[in-house]
Amino acid sequence: MGKTRVLRGEIQEFQYGGAVNVIQDDQRFNHGFIIKDFRISSNDPGDSTAGSRDCFGVLATHADAVESKTSTTRIGFNWGDRRQVAWTSTNHIGDSVLEWTDALIDPTHVVVRDLYVAITAGSATSTRIWCYYIELEEVALTDNQAVLAIVQEESQDVN
Repeated sequence: MGKTRVLRGEIQEFQYGGAVNVIQDDQRFNHGFIIKDFRISSNDPGDSTAGSRDCFGVLATHADAVESKTSTTRIGFNWGDRRQVAWTSTNHIGDSVLEWTDALIDPTHVVVRDLYVAITAGSATSTRIWCYYIELEEVALTDNQAVLAIVQEESQDVN
């Protein structure tokens, strides 16, 4: 079992800030991460003036893999695109209830180079800042495993 790493912070909604690179390629191809958890939320879930605070999030290995096929201002879930590796959402009910949705995470994917996060609102809202939490497990890779992981990051099916 590898070391646990946590990435967390705040980002602008995809419409305003695009996908954000949270892991940058460090040229160490025998070093990777397995995504263990992915959570998102409004940065102020109790703000009754913000309108809807429901949100959707995606993790991907390329920034251009997160955009919706029908709108350039929203993210899209595309389980057929191997560059997308994790998906999640939240449901905010009223001013006090935050309903977490378990993330769907590709357990076969190892992040070797870049990882991007993007979040978009479920409906009209004044909220533009969203929180993210990504839990990773560090793994060591053989040369062969590293090559397969990089091929997979380029959206090639290796399974």
